[in-house]
Parts: sequence; structure tokens; C-alpha cells
Amino acid sequence: MANYRLKGFRKPPTDHYSRPYFQDLEQRFKTMNMRCVGSDVQHKHWLRYAREFVDSYKDTPRFGLMHHCVYSHDDINLIGIVDDDFSEWLRSMKSDGLLEDTILIVMADHGHRFAKLRDTHQGQLEERLPFYSFALPNALKLTEKGKKMFENLKVNKNRLTSPFDIHQTLHDIIEMPDDLTTEQDLGTRSLSIFRPIPSSRNCDQAGIAPHWCTCLDWTDAMKTENDKKLSTEIAEAIVQAFNEQIKHELAICSPLKLKEIEYAKKLIPKDSLLAYKTVLDKDGFVPDFSGNTKASHAHYQIKLKTSPGRGVYEVTVLFDFNTRHLTLDLASVSHVSQYGDDPHCIIDRNYFLATYCVCYDKI
Repeated sequence: MANYRLKGFRKPPTDHYSRPYFQDLEQRFKTMNMRCVGSDVQHKHWLRYAREFVDSYKDTPRFGLMHHCVYSHDDINLIGIVDDDFSEWLRSMKSDGLLEDTILIVMADHGHRFAKLRDTHQGQLEERLPFYSFALPNALKLTEKGKKMFENLKVNKNRLTSPFDIHQTLHDIIEMPDDLTTEQDLGTRSLSIFRPIPSSRNCDQAGIAPHWCTCLDWTDAMKTENDKKLSTEIAEAIVQAFNEQIKHELAICSPLKLKEIEYAKKLIPKDSLLAYKTVLDKDGFVPDFSGNTKASHAHYQIKLKTSPGRGVYEVTVLFDFNTRHLTLDLASVSHVSQYGDDPHCIIDRNYFLATYCVCYDKI
């Protein structure tokens, strides 16, 4: 079965591959406008499947990944339907001893991308900071290594981590390291959250592009007329880059035009940093701020609308003030409006172009 935006697998990649079954159910939901399996709502069926998997292999080393988004993907309110059932599922799993030898991870892959909340700063942060929690079994926490892993986990909850770190964390679960006290090397992108992560870690060291980093101090890039002019120039260049992606499909996809800039932010060194020239005393405590260094480049983050269609994008670029060159990573483009049926003509030909394509019959 095909996976979202990916080719999928010719053969099931796991011992139990539930996607074809639940995908069939979701197709029925669309045609029948319902979310039930027999007399049960779908999420109860999903929770029961997860419990049966753990129970069936309670004496066997196992790994399971269950993902559910029927309620939460397009609506921020419906997820509340699951709260009581999910809480009861966790309680029963614990009380029945099914979590005694299990590390349980409850997570989201991202925050909301399409609801009205996404238009707020809070929504933007939530998209980039999804929920992630670990529960360790008591039997592990009572061991010498498990106790230290749990202590590190509690400290690291206030350190910068990313989804890349889960890779090394899973390795540490498979084979626990001997050294659980030495801080990990910041030059390595994937760090285990069961071992000390340096408090000085930044987005660049963690492999987080500026577009996704929530630790940066962005400033308004629409304050002055010069700011507006440059932001518009950059926005026009971004739209031109979108059109480059669909230039071979113009027989079915309409070229895009810049309709509106919703906001523009820039990330440049602080004035005090640019003004710093040297020190005035031999001990280096008195700074000389008579310098006139100019920033050579800056990151810009622009939220823009295009026409025709209803495209709304958030894009982060690196702009060189000297060469006027723009560096755009298309992998860091957020399409924050729903496509609807606008790109239907390109879906089967090239799904990745759906981000930029508006079919002529939808104009």
C-alpha cells in the first residue's frame, strides 16, 4: 500500500502491518461520513489492537509504532473525544502489568498545520514543538543504569532536543551504554536523551534549520520602506522559485503570482555585536563600540499568499546583501493552507508538486 507522499512497501515491513486495514477503514469513513468499526468508534478499535499486540508478545522483545490522526489532523477540537478512552487504556495497561517491561513513548509528529490556530504565534510554535513523553518501567528505574538514565531524562527535558535524537535514544534502549555521565559530543547530530546533553546546544548543532528553530530572535522586516522593498523582492524571488518547480507542468498547472505578504521577519546580528570593534583595556573588560561593521547576510522568514488559488506559505531563506543572492531550501517550505482539490491534476503525476500546483480548472 502507498504511504503518504512515499512509495510505500512492496512487502509488509513488519510482522504485523496494520496500515492496509486502517486505510480501508478511513476510506469507508469518507464515503459513509462515520468513524465507527461495527458498534465501536474507530479509536477504541485502534487502542484494542495496540493492547493485543503488547499482550500477545509479553514474553518476547518487541517494538511497535501506532499512529492515529483521524480526529486531530484537520480539527483541533475533536481530539478531546479520545481523552477518557486513552486515559483508561493507559491505566488498564499499567494495572494489568503490561508496561512492567515496556518503555512507552507518547508523541505527536507535529502540531496543527491547517487550523486557525496555525495563524497565531502559538500555533507556529506548536507546529515546531510537538508533544513528546517517555515513561520508563519501574523495574528499569530501580537498576543502577536505569536510575541514571531516568535522572538524565529529567534533566534533558529542559535541554534542546530534536526528532533526530530519538534515533540514538532507541539505540541506547537496544544496548545500554556503559557511560551515562559524560556529556555527549555537540558535533554529533543525534544525541541520546538518556545521556547528558550539553545545556549550550543550539539549533545549528542539533541539525535544526532556522525555519524550524524556535530559539531565534526574529525582528520585524516590514518596519521601514527599505525593509518592505527588500522583503517584497525576496517574496517575489520565492514565488519565482515555486514556478521553477512547475515549469515543465505549465500545461496543467497555472503559474503563481505573489498576492500578499502577511509578515516578514529577519534574523541578523544585534547592533551591539556589529558595533563592537576591540577592547579599550588590557584585561578585555571595557569594549569599544565604535565599529561600523555591516551585516553581510541575514535569514528572512516570510509568510506569503499566492494567486491563483489559496496557497499560504511560510518560507525561510538566506539573503546575501552583497551579491543579492537568495538561498532557498525547498524542504523548509511550510504550506500552511489546505490544498483542497486545487492540485488534483498533478497528484498522480508528481505528488511533490502539489505544494505549488493550481490546476487550470480550479481557477
